[in-house]
Amino acid sequence: MSVIKTSIVAKPGIRQVISQISLLPLIIFVLTGITFVVLRFWKIDSFSLWGGEAFTMIGVKQSWSGMFSYVIADIVHPPLFYILLKLWIALGGESVLWLKLFPVLSSIVILVPFYLLCRELGFDLPETSLALFLAAINGYLIHYAQELRMYSLFTFLAMCSFWLFMRFFKSTGGTITELLWLTLVNLPLIYSHYYGWLVVGMEFLFLLIWQRQKLLTFGLSMLVLVLALLPWAYPVIQEARSIGGLERNLGWIPKPGIIDLLNFYSTLNGPIGSRYVKAVGLLLFGLPVVFWLWKIVRSGFKAKYHDAVLFSWLALLSFLPVITIFLVSHRLEQAEWIDRYFIFISIPYLMLVAAAVYQLERKWMRYTWIALIVLWSLVAGINDLRTNRIAWSSPQLGSRIEWDDMTRQMSEAESSQAYPVNVYTLPVVSKGYLTGNWAISTSLEYQLDALEDDRFQMVYAKDANHVMTKEQSDHFWVAYFDIADWRQRPPTKALTDNGFRVGNEIVFDHLGNRIVLLPVWRE
Repeated sequence: MSVIKTSIVAKPGIRQVISQISLLPLIIFVLTGITFVVLRFWKIDSFSLWGGEAFTMIGVKQSWSGMFSYVIADIVHPPLFYILLKLWIALGGESVLWLKLFPVLSSIVILVPFYLLCRELGFDLPETSLALFLAAINGYLIHYAQELRMYSLFTFLAMCSFWLFMRFFKSTGGTITELLWLTLVNLPLIYSHYYGWLVVGMEFLFLLIWQRQKLLTFGLSMLVLVLALLPWAYPVIQEARSIGGLERNLGWIPKPGIIDLLNFYSTLNGPIGSRYVKAVGLLLFGLPVVFWLWKIVRSGFKAKYHDAVLFSWLALLSFLPVITIFLVSHRLEQAEWIDRYFIFISIPYLMLVAAAVYQLERKWMRYTWIALIVLWSLVAGINDLRTNRIAWSSPQLGSRIEWDDMTRQMSEAESSQAYPVNVYTLPVVSKGYLTGNWAISTSLEYQLDALEDDRFQMVYAKDANHVMTKEQSDHFWVAYFDIADWRQRPPTKALTDNGFRVGNEIVFDHLGNRIVLLPVWRE
């Protein structure tokens, strides 16, 4: 692997670059890039919009002022994605295919800053291809590439920031120009997701370690970002104060444990099988990183300066944001550790793994290890595509469900003339926290609006007993998740034992995981 150079060198032309590259690595790289693109288009319109996507659409379909008020009330996310999506809808409408194209295209253009960052870091083409393959087949990245939320946009802007920061870091003259471009990218970055500040913070910390002489100018860039965010931050802070903080919006998030940390990196590797098999994956992907670190320490940071810079940059991005939020979540009353919020570190982490594998000195060990992680990623990626694993294992349950079909069946089955008809959404209990009913109610609300059916009213309920205590009418519906990994007692028996009659269930079943819409009458 070529090293990071701090001096400015003349960059060769495209023909010179191609002439210096052997044909086979180039073919592998191109085929891997095609795979990356194809898998992001895989069945993008096969499932209807879910809770978070539906929540986004409910806001975007309002007027501009109504949308901004809606996003401010949400508190959790800044407005850039909503603005761009509203313009996207104005351009092409609201079909599922057109809507999904927006995050998919946002994920595909990540290829540009990815390649430029690899060049800036001195990756050879085989290393670049390996990192790209690990990202291309990764179920976590594919899932959020197809989700109508801000995560693809956030990842794209983060990758642009990483690339431009390394240009700024390496520059010996004209740093103002590089810093200006970096600031112009970091501004939409923090307006796409508040965790964009973690990116800016990691860049500041990296300069503190390696180039303190640039801290002043970078600090001025950070000040510009703070001032630029104030017009938005002020009303959001006021809203948060008026409702007593973040508990209403993030109260469902449990405190993370060490297992959550390990599961997150297992997800980036591609989880396979039981926790013991996942532990093997952690070793398979993690040991080369440890070997590389030991190689740098053993040789001395000065002797291995360029490797130390490269390793510390990728390792800082890969681990420190996750560890920081993990610790903050335990210090604060309200946890803020959600795996999808860390999507911006996924590609740097896979780049770190790829670079570390190529640092293995013995050729037979290097190529054996490459074969093993490629095989692991391939098996995990195929399993993801086959089972939609992430749709059921992450907190935002229900992303791969045919909500439109289920809602249509519920609308057609409802014959009561007494409106509104309450639909009680029951949560799933996980780690002592109640979660999932928000996803059900928002999904149904959005799909009912699409059907122009205003007969139903969504009501949160803790359990079946809460429903029976609260409901006074003769007819209502109950909606709930029945998840294989979190199997709980269904509400049917409690209802029938207390004098209620249940009708025919409307069910979506996938690999033993069920969504149930249950009509109920009082006897």
